[in-house]
Amino acid sequence: MNLRKSLFVLAMGMGVALAADGKKPSDPVLMTIDGKDVRLSEFDYLYGKNNMQQQSPVAVDEYLDMFIAYKLKVADAIAAGIDTTAAFRKEYEGYRLDLVRPYLTDKDEEERLISEAYSHYPVEVEASHIMVALGKTPEEREKNKALLDSIRTAAVGGADFAALARKYSIDRSASRNGGSMGYITPGRFPYVFEKAAYDTPEGEISPVIETPFGFHIVRSGARRAATGEVLAQHILKLTQGKTPEEQARAKTQIDSIYTLIKGGADFSDLARRESEDPGSAKNGGMLPWFGAGRMVPEFEKAAFALADSAVSEPFQTSYGYHIVKTLGHRGVPALDDVRQQIMGMMQRDGRAQLPYRKKMDELRARFQTSPSDSLSENELIDLETERLAAEDADFANLLREYHDGMLLFEISNRKIWEGAAKDTEGIEKYFEVHRGDYSLAEPKYKGFMIYTPNDSMMTVVREYVAAAGDINPDSIGVVLKRQFDKDVRIERVLAAKGDNRVVDAVAFGGERPDLPGKWKCWMPWNGRMIEAPEEAADVRGAVTTDYQAELEREWVEQLRATHKVKVNKKVLKSVKQHLNVGR
Repeated sequence: MNLRKSLFVLAMGMGVALAADGKKPSDPVLMTIDGKDVRLSEFDYLYGKNNMQQQSPVAVDEYLDMFIAYKLKVADAIAAGIDTTAAFRKEYEGYRLDLVRPYLTDKDEEERLISEAYSHYPVEVEASHIMVALGKTPEEREKNKALLDSIRTAAVGGADFAALARKYSIDRSASRNGGSMGYITPGRFPYVFEKAAYDTPEGEISPVIETPFGFHIVRSGARRAATGEVLAQHILKLTQGKTPEEQARAKTQIDSIYTLIKGGADFSDLARRESEDPGSAKNGGMLPWFGAGRMVPEFEKAAFALADSAVSEPFQTSYGYHIVKTLGHRGVPALDDVRQQIMGMMQRDGRAQLPYRKKMDELRARFQTSPSDSLSENELIDLETERLAAEDADFANLLREYHDGMLLFEISNRKIWEGAAKDTEGIEKYFEVHRGDYSLAEPKYKGFMIYTPNDSMMTVVREYVAAAGDINPDSIGVVLKRQFDKDVRIERVLAAKGDNRVVDAVAFGGERPDLPGKWKCWMPWNGRMIEAPEEAADVRGAVTTDYQAELEREWVEQLRATHKVKVNKKVLKSVKQHLNVGR
């Protein structure tokens, strides 16, 4: 096995490879830090993850030193009490809940619901409904539900469903369509409504159901094979709410547009210019993919009847006159293609709570050992998290990695990154000791640029600076701001040729730039060319990085001196033999 492949399979667990007897792999102690065990599985996980992110794999011994330093820093963070702060606990708790959430779903129940939802995709169901209000009080709810029960009894007894819908339904469209919803497809309606339509036998009426919109009874009608979906664009001339004269004008206009299309005019351009559908006109009349029941019947029929790229003659709906161009058809999608869409629907309509509730019941049965126990959901989640951390190595490693990573970041920020950035004196001293390690790739202009809004103000500032004589460069900004307030801006510059247009004009023979905004005029002050860095500020990025590295080395040395680390050489040797690296 080559090195890269051996490092890749390491992610499957050294502990597994080291179990020669074929029994459940052990997780031996790789080292102790101040008497606390650090097991091979943690080293295994982080070592494998690190090497997968590296072009050149790190040898075991080299990574062992890095791992020990990492664990010592985490121990230092714990000693500093970082893990007890409110900010840490809040962030960690949020991550812990995110990590455990997938485990809080009954997968069999989730798959059952997904399969049930997908089983509706190949079929479209003709449905009608009658809806009454939910009511604002318990008494109103009972009264309204009883009313709908009596309406259902009448319908089952042979009363005309459409007439009942026109009389009782609060669905505003019922007055014209008698409660008919046409053929419905999955995902358009709340779960309980869709389920009632699909589960109720053809020609029968469902029991009373409840959705966020009201109480319903659903009459389930004919079934047909799914027509799939169509992609189309259209041009609309509105007639809804128009006078007869305006409607006649709209018909003339749509006919003229159709003549242009037949003559070769671009459909999208005409839609952008002429269509009165505000939702699609700006997109050239483009509509999203739609299936049965999404559009008014006349529009749906025209779009589905056309071959790809074909254009309909003008036709009328309740909205106005349309011309449709069909761009494509597609059939029932595969489950894998709509799995995420179905799961999204389940989240929106509440079905996703069913697998969660079932899992909570399972956890309550597992952890609630006596009838007198009353465990809250948070307590159940805590107990399940503890169980997973003890029994699931992947879960435990992810949880510990995030926990320790948060601690490492905060302690490193305090002691290294933020500390070094604020330690101007320390950075300057480091630069003085290591001055010879730094250079400039090319000459740079170093100094100040003083900006004013106009020439007259620049003259005043120039005269003031000349009269003031020697001004400490560190104080120039304060001095000028005190004197001129918002009429002056001071900029410290360190720039090579091409870095700054103003500096180019001052020091490198460039053209005088025309600056946008308020600051039109400038003058250099205390400027000069430098060939090498004079102070840490001239190479601040590089010096700060090196200074941080030195602080970290000193920190790790101090940690190693104050903590007792003992490596189990027998386990380490087994690791090396398995990988055949790091000898």
